[in-house]
Amino acid sequence: MKNLVSLKWLFLMVVISGLFLNSCTDSNDPETPVYEFYISDQNKAEVTAQTIKIKLLFAQIQYPEISNLSPKVTNDIEVHKITYRTSLQGNKIKASGLVYLPKTAGNYPVMSFQNGTNTVNKDAPSESPTSDNWFMLESLASMGFIVVVPDYIGFGESSTSFHPYLHAESTTQSILDMLRAVNELSTEDKIVAKPTKDLYIFGYSQGGWATMQLQKEIETMHSQEFNLIASSCAAGPYSIGFMNDFIAKTTDYPMPYFFGYLLNSYSLLKLFPNPLSDLFQEPYASKIPGLYNGINTGGTINAALTTKMANLLTPEFRTGFDTNAKFSVLKSAFAANSVAPWKISTPTKLYHGSADELIPISLSNKLLQDLKTAGTPTEKIEMITIPGADHSGGALPAGISTIGWFLSLKK
Repeated sequence: MKNLVSLKWLFLMVVISGLFLNSCTDSNDPETPVYEFYISDQNKAEVTAQTIKIKLLFAQIQYPEISNLSPKVTNDIEVHKITYRTSLQGNKIKASGLVYLPKTAGNYPVMSFQNGTNTVNKDAPSESPTSDNWFMLESLASMGFIVVVPDYIGFGESSTSFHPYLHAESTTQSILDMLRAVNELSTEDKIVAKPTKDLYIFGYSQGGWATMQLQKEIETMHSQEFNLIASSCAAGPYSIGFMNDFIAKTTDYPMPYFFGYLLNSYSLLKLFPNPLSDLFQEPYASKIPGLYNGINTGGTINAALTTKMANLLTPEFRTGFDTNAKFSVLKSAFAANSVAPWKISTPTKLYHGSADELIPISLSNKLLQDLKTAGTPTEKIEMITIPGADHSGGALPAGISTIGWFLSLKK
């Protein structure tokens, strides 16, 4: 009996101690919300609607169709760098990006923009928030959207990491987590622009591929979380295997740094077991790992490589990739990170320049047919060819057309 009484007193003391400690913690801690994704943000710039209208006025000299957009510019905006939590191959990592917010209180749809290939840390969106590269995004925010621009892993807050170039899992995860972080940021009193569940997505080149991967992930896995209204995918390398075949078998490829970026990234991700010397000839195989350091531009990397594919790539890689068993794991990695066709449910537009010398228009045409074969209704998808446009020349026309389309769908 004595032992039973002692145990009761011990249990009571533990409960009382626990209540006391909890009450001390609650009373001493500031009332700061704990977010799952959002970590912090910085106000990097503020832009008036008048400034945006002036920029559009100059731009319409070259692109007259922009004149239709200027009257829709109404809001001053603020530009924030946001830091948030995401993951890379199961490892927690901090990432970042830009958020363009109207300064007029209200509820706004969200547009996520995925940018094209970049190798330089200082050119990441959050490191260059006032760059003219983003003026169309400023414009869209002023027209009544919250605009989200991920840096991608390997840039901005995560610049100490390598960039997992054209890696589907980490790309879609980092974009989704940024969208979630923006929702958490919006609960702060200082943010007057509140996001709705309506989401529009757009990307060019690498960003076109990322947008299509994001669309599939949302439609098949997260349709209850995001109300995807429209998707615009432009000039993307949707099939990595197709691009591998196109580049490896051509005589001259003007941007060899794309291919080095891809294979070096997949090597660092351990997606295949081969040394780079199985793929690249010397002296290039030894050079490639050091070229992607966040400082070298694509032009600098190109100059350290060669446009002659017979000199850059090993003969067995160029001619035996499809049949040689030593490349089978890499071949599977290409397939796993390509866009697998599915029955699309969101209105989608594919843009591509007819004279694109880096990512051929035949790739978008093939994707279009594959998506239709997978059951996508004709009314859900449209292919738009930009006449005479090469890879860089197609970006702004695709962007202007996309903005006009998104505005026409906006509630």
